[in-house]
Amino acid sequence: MKKMKLIVGLFLLTLTLGAIAQEKTEISTKIKNGSVSFATKDGSLEFGFGGRVYMDAAAYFDDETDLGSGSEMRDIRMLMKASLWKKWDAKINVSFAGGAVSLKDVFLLYKINKNSFLRAGYFYEPFGVEQTESSKTIKFMHVSSTIEAFRPGRNLGVSYATWGNKYFWEAGLFGSDPNNKTEGDEGYSLTSRFVFAPVQTDGGLFHIGMSGIYRTADAAGFNEDGSEKMKSIRYRSRAATHIEGRRFIDANVGAVENQMKLGFEMIAARGPVSLQGEYIDASVFRKSGNEDYHSKGWYAQLGYLIKGGNYKYKIKSARLAKPGPGSVELLARYNETDLNDPEAAIMGGKQKDLSFGCTWFVNHNILMKFNFTNIDLDEYALNGEENFNMIQTRLQFAF
Repeated sequence: MKKMKLIVGLFLLTLTLGAIAQEKTEISTKIKNGSVSFATKDGSLEFGFGGRVYMDAAAYFDDETDLGSGSEMRDIRMLMKASLWKKWDAKINVSFAGGAVSLKDVFLLYKINKNSFLRAGYFYEPFGVEQTESSKTIKFMHVSSTIEAFRPGRNLGVSYATWGNKYFWEAGLFGSDPNNKTEGDEGYSLTSRFVFAPVQTDGGLFHIGMSGIYRTADAAGFNEDGSEKMKSIRYRSRAATHIEGRRFIDANVGAVENQMKLGFEMIAARGPVSLQGEYIDASVFRKSGNEDYHSKGWYAQLGYLIKGGNYKYKIKSARLAKPGPGSVELLARYNETDLNDPEAAIMGGKQKDLSFGCTWFVNHNILMKFNFTNIDLDEYALNGEENFNMIQTRLQFAF
């Protein structure tokens, strides 16, 4: 896997530099929104480098579980991107979180026209709002428990996206995460997201959408006699934090054939007030003799820009735009994730959490976050029924 990362990186770097070397031309420097890039005078070739660092701290107020307050370098990223002949984009985004190297986005994108593209590589499957949101711009320090439990994450695949004045649609075919290989046939998925945004004015906006995934189970390897091991699918989530890494709700479903997930989303805003919510319904279909498993979750969050003007919207990605430099945003989120299914005799636990936050967008490159969260867990959670609180902070800079 490390060799493959190196090969991909060298290939894209060589492609970019080689293309520039084919013709002698002057290079200009562009600075936009706190990022630096280099381009030829005619704009046919452009490349840039970037990075980001998140420094987090958390204090937990314990209940039944002895929680580990502390701090961490949540993520360190290095980014290389290139635009070639106005038709091709290439991107490599590598994380060094926890002292380990891991791939984030690695893909090649072809612009069919100004409103559609084809993309191939390793990237997020198009499912919902928060799952596809960059970690630089998610509202809270940690995604909601519902999204963490059910999101498909990044996988190798190919997708097609198109958008107009009031709609966005992306669909793709994906394999599995290349970091989690097991002997046997790799699972695959068909994933799609469609959004309709009939209102996009300076005074307000409204957006509704639906996502769907059909995915087969990944191979689990082989037994000593050569027979295939039973396949499984796992849904689990942390307690709205990362420093305390234990998953408090966890459902491991065996004897699996495939799964289907449906997601429904809504975004609305009027002036400096925004509302965003998602509901996800997940079904796992199992081999004959085993009850199918069903679980669900949802969240709703409210935002208020006490400084920074009104919320803006980007139809190209079908989500709210990042507030401008100097903005201050107040946030509230309620989430429920239920991994219990008595009929299938799988009780993964249920989590309810309420979060409040404040984010200061110091400038294009720096922001600060403060979050408070109350977690309420049922008797089927990691250590049974309990309720605890946490305070978290983040200093983030990116370029």
